[in-house]
Amino acid sequence: MSDGQTPNIEMQHLLNGQQSPRLTRHSFLGLSPNWWQDKTFRAAAKNVGLILTWYFFSTCLSIWLTQLLGKRHGIFGRGPFPAPLLMTSLQFAAQNLMARLVMRCGLIRKAQDKEALSWRQYAKEVVPNGVSTGLDIAISNFSLSLITLSFYTMCKSTTPVFLLIFAFIWGIERPSWNLAVVVAIICSGLIMLVAGETQFNLIGFMLVMTASMLSGLRWTITQVLLQGTDSHGRSGGPLEVLLQLTPVMSLTAGICSLATEQLWYTLPKSAYFASPSHMLVTSLVILFGGAIAFLMVWTEFTVIAETSALTFMVAGTFKEIVTVMAAVLFLGEDFTWINAMGLMVLVSGVIVFNYFRYQKSLQTDLVTKKSHSLDVIEEGRLARAK
Repeated sequence: MSDGQTPNIEMQHLLNGQQSPRLTRHSFLGLSPNWWQDKTFRAAAKNVGLILTWYFFSTCLSIWLTQLLGKRHGIFGRGPFPAPLLMTSLQFAAQNLMARLVMRCGLIRKAQDKEALSWRQYAKEVVPNGVSTGLDIAISNFSLSLITLSFYTMCKSTTPVFLLIFAFIWGIERPSWNLAVVVAIICSGLIMLVAGETQFNLIGFMLVMTASMLSGLRWTITQVLLQGTDSHGRSGGPLEVLLQLTPVMSLTAGICSLATEQLWYTLPKSAYFASPSHMLVTSLVILFGGAIAFLMVWTEFTVIAETSALTFMVAGTFKEIVTVMAAVLFLGEDFTWINAMGLMVLVSGVIVFNYFRYQKSLQTDLVTKKSHSLDVIEEGRLARAK
């Protein structure tokens, strides 16, 4: 090496008597040594953890409901629970008490800027959503007493079709060929599911499709309310929304139970209420299911708050697949190749539906930002003119 020549940087460690730096796995992947402290990584890990927790509670609740309400199941050899709608009403009441307990203990703080709802606002914004949600869940639970969990899950995935239908009725969406293709794909998948179901029950099928329709109705009502609540603002956090909805949901399911289940005749002769000890065990079982439902809804709302509606919908699509797999593995339900093909077609339709909604949301955001920019420019121009 000649005088004045700068030594090669790669050889500098050897000249200084040091070893050359090793190419670590983190540097090869483009990660910093403290990658676990990165905010983006922590946020992604948190969201994945929330989604997996939601999957866990949702799958546990689905299996528990099928085990308790299914016509081939039941607990302790007593057969299925005789009053699914009554159980649903009691669980809604239990969720309200649990939410109040969590708020009272200070685990979750109440929103400081949330205004109290007037009776007129409550009747307009909460009651329609609570009634449709209560009917949706109550009828869904009742249908599980007649059909298998896997068939129920696949049929309930048709909710986007009814959401589009109600969106057309209220003028939220305009009919288009893209949406027509989505409806055609989902309906084709549903036809394949029905054709491949080995334990088909017409009443159970009609009930779950009614529940799917109610699910689309309540999401449409929610969207309409959100577009017209600028004067009121948000209804609060996840638990506050739960506190508002669960009384209406419990009352709705309770009225349906009194009207259809003949409790004065059904309960006394049921093994679940044959003795005080049986009644205690039954109460604990219902409370346990309510706790799982409460944790699932809390996690579900948290996923929506921490991520986005698109992430939630995509995660929900794959949750249906997880639930079907759990039903086949843990409950031993039949799953034919026609069911598998129908599920793939139906899931493809749901994914396409979510993609179109995502594209529409991007266009809406772009128009909103452009309008806001024009308003700012106009305000600046007026200010300079003065």
